[in-house]
Formats: sequence, structure tokens, C-alpha cells
Amino acid sequence: MNEKKMKLIEAGVRLVATQGYHNTSIQEIASEAGVSKGAFYLYFQSKEEFIETAYRFFHTEITQRFNRVKQENHSPREILEKQLTILIDYIYHYKEFIIMHLRENISVGQHTDKLMRQMKMENFHWLSESIQNIYADKVEELIVDAVIQFEGLINGYFKWIVIDNIHIERDKLSAFLIRRLDDIVHGMLTAKEEALTTIGRIPREYLTENKTSEQMISNSLIKLSEKIKKLDENPAKIKQLQEVVDAIEKEADKNKTRPVVIQGLLAHFRGFKEMQDECEQLASVLQVELLH
Repeated sequence: MNEKKMKLIEAGVRLVATQGYHNTSIQEIASEAGVSKGAFYLYFQSKEEFIETAYRFFHTEITQRFNRVKQENHSPREILEKQLTILIDYIYHYKEFIIMHLRENISVGQHTDKLMRQMKMENFHWLSESIQNIYADKVEELIVDAVIQFEGLINGYFKWIVIDNIHIERDKLSAFLIRRLDDIVHGMLTAKEEALTTIGRIPREYLTENKTSEQMISNSLIKLSEKIKKLDENPAKIKQLQEVVDAIEKEADKNKTRPVVIQGLLAHFRGFKEMQDECEQLASVLQVELLH
């Protein structure tokens, strides 16, 4: 990401974390970042888009690091522990962002609300897949209860660290949380607990394994189309870029996408700074590297 854009995100997140979203102006964000208000609008069309970009950036960063861990030769337990370590390092490094997320119960626009929903669903799939990989079919009937309890445990510690600033030996926290997951699962199995809730009772949108990825691709393509229409380009260029969006959609719908094709299509948007976020999101979800 462009250095100046990253400065704007970090500065804005600090301000929103302390002052609140509605009490923070674009001028304040620009001043905090040491740039002009006009420079803000080079990267973001509105404060809503700024917030969405911040969420998208941090979410994409974590997702990429999680995926790299999954590609390494580790056991399911080791993978989850390493991913938790990534999350813990993240909350210490980007504490202001976590504070903003925890304190700001806001609805700033349709795109941001959808992104937050997608992130929540991805978190459910991450935890349910991780727990099932560790305990196999032993936990199948209790998987939703296990996810709810483990997610609550993680969030509880994170809130105490971020909001109340308590000291925890961070290098021990991941292994500690995994042992508590053992207690949760083995405790339910030993007591022969019946599930309080099941897969069939949670919202249907959680049930399709690739639903969140499909939604993120769809939303990114919609935003690309919207931005293409606003470009100060000749009609032929506008038409060409829209055809590229259509081609990406067709390629993404295939059972097996071709990375080289996706890379080539996304390369058409090089030089359009206002479309960089959507291109980075698509590259992350489709697991390709952007060509520079």
C-alpha cells in the first residue's frame, strides 16, 4: 500500500479510536497524517470509504498471514496456535484499530456493513474448521457451541488487553488458549453434553463454505464498476475496463481459477490509485500476487 495512504489510515484510526467516528473530521485525519485535505481525497472518496479501507486492509493482512501458515507443514493444533500468535501480535501492534472496532458500534454505509458481516462469517469458518481439524468427528455435533465458547474466550482476553491495558505474557497466550480449548471440548464430551445450538440453527449465510469469499469478490467487482463509471476517461477506455471486470467475474466463477489470467486482468487497473483497494482485495481472495 502507498506510504501516504497508510499514514492516513493509521492517523485516522488513532483519532477515531479516541474521539469516535462521528466526532472525527476529514480535516483532522489529514492534519494528523501531515497531509492536505485534498490529499485525503486522492485516496478516499469519503470518510465512509476511509473506514471501509481501514477494515479491508487490516483484514486482508491477517488473512494473507493465516494462509501462509496453512501452507506450512504443521499439525492442525500448531497451525491454530501460530494463527492465534499472529492475531495477538496484531492487536498489540494495531491497538488503536482494535479500540476503534470495539468501541464504535456504528453503521457507516452498506459496503462497510457487508464487509463486517463477511469478516464475522470468515471468523466462524476459520474457528470451526480449525476445531474440527484438531478433534475430528468427536466434536462434530458440538461444533457451534465449541466455536461460540472459544471465540468468547479469545475476545475476552483481547478486550482486557486492549481496553483495560492489563499485562499478559503474550508469548504464552496462544498455547494457553489452545489448552483452554482442550478443556472446553473434553469437558463437553466427558459430560456427554447435548448441543445447545447446531449448524442447522445458525443463519443460512454461514452454511456455504465459500459464501464469504464469493461475496467479497462480488462486492469488490461492484465497487470497481462504480468507480469506472466516475473515471475521467474516454468512452472506449471505460468500456474496456468494464469488460475486464466482467472477465474477472467469469474467471472467478470457475471451479479452478487461473492465477496468470487473474493477474493479467487486474494489471489493467495499474495506474488507477482509486481502484487499488479493490484490486488488492480480489488478489487476496483469489490468492494471486498483483503485478507491479
